[in-house]
Amino acid sequence: MTEEATPGDIDDIPAPQDQTPTEAGADAGAGADAGAGAGTATREAGRPRRRRLLLAGAAALLVALAAAGGVVAWRALTPDPRDVAQDYFARLAAGDATVALRDIDKSSLAADLPTYDPLLTDAALTDPAARPQGMTITRVAQAGDTATMTVQYQAHGSTVTQTLKAQRRGRDYMLESPLVRLSFPNLTAASTVTVNGLAIDPAKGGPAFPGAYAVTVAGNALFDARSAAAVPSPDAVATVTLPPPSVSADGRAKADAAIAAALQKCAGDDFVSSASCPSGVFMKADGVDGPGLGWVKLDEPVVVRNITATIAMSVTRLPVCTYTPDADAVDHVNFSGTDTVVHLEITLVTTGGTPASSHGSDSVIQPKGRVSLDNSGQLQVTFA
Repeated sequence: MTEEATPGDIDDIPAPQDQTPTEAGADAGAGADAGAGAGTATREAGRPRRRRLLLAGAAALLVALAAAGGVVAWRALTPDPRDVAQDYFARLAAGDATVALRDIDKSSLAADLPTYDPLLTDAALTDPAARPQGMTITRVAQAGDTATMTVQYQAHGSTVTQTLKAQRRGRDYMLESPLVRLSFPNLTAASTVTVNGLAIDPAKGGPAFPGAYAVTVAGNALFDARSAAAVPSPDAVATVTLPPPSVSADGRAKADAAIAAALQKCAGDDFVSSASCPSGVFMKADGVDGPGLGWVKLDEPVVVRNITATIAMSVTRLPVCTYTPDADAVDHVNFSGTDTVVHLEITLVTTGGTPASSHGSDSVIQPKGRVSLDNSGQLQVTFA
């Protein structure tokens, strides 16, 4: 049975504003104890659920970490062919030929890499313009342990596309013959050639690293030096197309002098028609009509009736020559000359030394032939 408070009982409880601190604290403490008891019960009821959630989350985290570790381990144990390609071109871009060669599988070549090849050295990469830059891999195709990659890079202001092959060797991939061959379609074998400042044998055509090639062909006594630049084609061949040979100013002067000397020698030899002297020289005595006579060499003066005839020949006007290189040859040049005047002077002298008479005539020829460079570097003239 519940007792009801009487009005007197209620009046006996002080109002909050009339309570003493001790009474107010006692009431508040009682309320707090009641609330605490309720909160503790609620927390105790929620703890098992939170424990289950934490355990589930930890398990999921462990599974995720295990999976990630497996992926990392798989990647660590499985080589990527792109790595060797990127390392190879990074070494070349840095000018480090020695380390770049370590990325190449020597057994893939026809023979072991040469112990020394001028275009497979650091010296060939001294000029940054000779190095490949900005390499990117645009395609990778794998078949078993073999990978084929298409790469692009910049060389001599051009975008070069090249195909690389890599073969797995244990835990790594190695590149198979990632070198370039040089081709010289219009170069004679006798020429002295430099590529990126290094003397090479053009007959071998490399091998060379991918990149750009500055080619210079040395001049000689007749011709100017020639130069060209080349980059690899997709088939890993760099075709070096040189400009046509051009007779140098110094070569022209030397050829002119050689032709003049040859003509004067022919005059001293009475212009006997042969392979060493031009044909078409005729003489005609003054006042005599007719086509004239070919030069006749006289070993000694002719004596007729106490009169001695001496013959003197000279070139009184030298030709102006035009020079035409023969295809891509740099050891000779063809020439053709303008009107050249050969003068003949016949002097008749009596046995007593008294001049009897003198007869002169001129012959005009257009010499042509070839000026050749012999093995000693001297010019030889042959008239046609």
